[in-house]
Amino acid sequence: MINIPFISLIVILLYVAPSAQALKSWYTPPGGTPAGSVAGDKVRGVNLGGWFILENWMMPSFFEDEVLKDTYINDEWVYCSYLGKEECLNRLEKHWDSYITEDDFKRFANYSLNTVRIPMGYWSWTDPEEYEPYIQGQLPYLERALNWSSWYGLDVLMDLHGLPGGQNGQDNQGYKGPIEFQNNATNMERAMDALANMTKFVTQDKFDGVVKAIQLTNEPYILEYSSNGMDFNVLADFYVQGYNTVRANEHILSGSNEVMVVIHDAFQPVLNWKYFWSQESMGLNWTNYALDTHIYDAFGGSNLKTYQEHLDTICAQAAAISEAQTYFPVIVGEFSLGTNTYCVDYQSCFGLTLDEVISNITSSYEANLFMRQFWEVQSNVYELGAGWIFWSVHHELAGPWSWTQSAAQNWMPEDPNEKIWPFYSNASSYCLDTYNPIQGDQNMPYFPTYANNYTNIDISTVTRKYYVNSTGTEAIANSTSVTSTGDSTSAGNSSSSTTTNSTSSATSAANASQRELLGVGVWTSLLFVLVSITSIL
Repeated sequence: MINIPFISLIVILLYVAPSAQALKSWYTPPGGTPAGSVAGDKVRGVNLGGWFILENWMMPSFFEDEVLKDTYINDEWVYCSYLGKEECLNRLEKHWDSYITEDDFKRFANYSLNTVRIPMGYWSWTDPEEYEPYIQGQLPYLERALNWSSWYGLDVLMDLHGLPGGQNGQDNQGYKGPIEFQNNATNMERAMDALANMTKFVTQDKFDGVVKAIQLTNEPYILEYSSNGMDFNVLADFYVQGYNTVRANEHILSGSNEVMVVIHDAFQPVLNWKYFWSQESMGLNWTNYALDTHIYDAFGGSNLKTYQEHLDTICAQAAAISEAQTYFPVIVGEFSLGTNTYCVDYQSCFGLTLDEVISNITSSYEANLFMRQFWEVQSNVYELGAGWIFWSVHHELAGPWSWTQSAAQNWMPEDPNEKIWPFYSNASSYCLDTYNPIQGDQNMPYFPTYANNYTNIDISTVTRKYYVNSTGTEAIANSTSVTSTGDSTSAGNSSSSTTTNSTSSATSAANASQRELLGVGVWTSLLFVLVSITSIL
């Protein structure tokens, strides 16, 4: 006999359960099935880009004030060079404190994301040379983000986004200019120092294993991709030394696995990397690794494509991703809904408003519907691999490049499992059947016809969650107070010198957080269940 009240109780308990489900395992045992191979158990994340490395196209207003507006600021190097270290520190501390907040993590959890990728430059982790204008002070803000990740059930992929000398010549490495990483041995030594310090810091006991993966670097250019790139053997040597550095410096919690070491594909076909992991001098003896690939359909005339051509471009990626995933985890570590570039000349966007930009996208229902289709085809195709991480969390004006704005415009669903159209993974064209919605046209989504403020997303029901610490007992993550150091501090001593220790006030705040969780989160949920059971009975 079916017990109706019992079934209703199960439904209620599922309703109040946390929405963010972490990837079950970031570990691939030697010879085992690559992590992220199980349907539904995928990396679903967002990049915290523009936070610890400035990219002018993502935040034009940051450079629009009276001091900076008449000077072209290519990158963080020029930004700090122009302002001087003291003023640069003052401004960047305000940026680090406000650009990413706890509410962002609540939104991530509310949308069932399970991962954040955090890009950082080498200068955060090893002392800048005297001639380098970079400043330090990032680590207290990173620590705060790692705690937020624990509270809201998200895993962290740490990414050494910029190398000494530069690996791709773009602003995302910190300095827009020539690729000079390969020019001298000192750059390699400093890169290893940065990786060692980063690995030691983020795998400390106090973070309870929230960092599941470390990426050696972002988007390196090799000669096969760019005439200005480095020789492949230089990159391969960096990857080998980087892997060994991570393994030598990571702290593995009792009962946990080693961190996943992630390398970028250097814009080569993903299946090419079978070679790297088959060579004894390269990656043959590695354990627990993954490949990062970035897929954008916004460059090289992509803006001239039809909607269907954009969808087909993504469909064409399916076969290679699916096959490569049988050999090693394939994470699409960057993608967006953008089909053209916005504010790449950031000064061209001075004075524009989000409403003006969004109005061009929301001018027709079909334009909005394509955004949802573009989201759906990408999430489907990339989950043939180990999953995806959206670039990036915010963009002041370009909604399709902003996770928060894309969510606010309803271009992506609150539940990543929600699908509108059938998906055929073996089709290289029309893999998303946009002509035959799964539940019919009557279930087409609503899209705001204006720039919906992402702060309108309701996160009132999202509460901090328990996690299990290294001693195996339940705990609440302690908050980290962030104070201005007034000058840059060596990241080589990052464990003690750049991260603010808990004080009595911080302890009080942590206790208050615990009371908040117990008094509001847990007991409210239990009360809701009891009341519901009573009404059922």
